Amino acid sequence: MSPLLGCVAFIGVALWVLTRPTTQVQFMEKIIFSTYFAGAILCLGMSFLFHTVACHSVSVGKLFSKLDYTGITLLIVGSFIPWLYYGFYCRPQPMVIYITMISVLGLLAMIVSLWDKFAEPKYRPIRAGVFIAMGLSAIIPAAHLLIVDGFDFLYKKASLVWMLLMGGMYIGGATIYATRIPERWFPGKCDLWFQSHQLFHTFVVIAAFIHFHAITEMAQKKLMEG
Repeated sequence: MSPLLGCVAFIGVALWVLTRPTTQVQFMEKIIFSTYFAGAILCLGMSFLFHTVACHSVSVGKLFSKLDYTGITLLIVGSFIPWLYYGFYCRPQPMVIYITMISVLGLLAMIVSLWDKFAEPKYRPIRAGVFIAMGLSAIIPAAHLLIVDGFDFLYKKASLVWMLLMGGMYIGGATIYATRIPERWFPGKCDLWFQSHQLFHTFVVIAAFIHFHAITEMAQKKLMEG
């Protein structure tokens, strides 16, 4: 249920932002934010569909499992683009390089998610490696900003605190999911509510909205600077 609620909420926010007059939200800002809205809506929407139809049949379950992973990829790529755009606002060359980098990694992730060959157990390390590379690739542009602009820029203009909070929510949700908490402590008590998978999805939705707040903050600061 949480992915559906998150999907509907993001659709509402996207409609509100994208229908603002250009005097309030400039056209380029709408394009940049659209990449994030698309990633969040597709990720949460595909997650909801997968969990709804997974038990239909093996073939349907496999198809929507692939789409679920594709949605995760789109959310990751969509999260990177606004942050890179505003973080390197005055440096178009590294901006383009880093956006191209995450886009290529995203394409590779979708290939390993959709191609049946990579669904085989022996390719599991490759699948995991691509997704890990996508996440860790944030270190490169972050280090670039730290070296060139200093910690103060990361803290004040690149929404460092919100980004760390977002990362903590994602990691926390994944940890809960991987360790099967709390059902491992209360067997049979969390079959319907408060199971680790539900908590994981809740953490993901919260993290997605934290990221939205972070990039909104970055956009506002850039617009105020002119």
